[in-house]
Amino acid sequence: MLPIERAGRRIRALVRDRVAEEANADITQPERALVWNRIGAITRRMMSERDQAATLPARKLSDLKHKARLVLDHLDEGAGDDPMPIGLCRSVLAMKGAR
Repeated sequence: MLPIERAGRRIRALVRDRVAEEANADITQPERALVWNRIGAITRRMMSERDQAATLPARKLSDLKHKARLVLDHLDEGAGDDPMPIGLCRSVLAMKGAR
């Protein structure tokens, strides 16, 4: 497994953890504060993993495709509505020649 693939899997797992934590909305205020602290920790870890994935070099087209998937996941979370990066990522994912 490529380093960028491992980073992508870690980021997706963290997203699932954050969503699961946010689903616990019907709890008392002290418990909710603990949940928000946990969500903050998960969010900081996600940002750290994204920064680390951004610095990994894309040596092959498959690496570039994995990075494009990560960017699309990030954009799907509401990080931006700019059509240019979305179009670029979709173009990279549509490229032939990589597995």
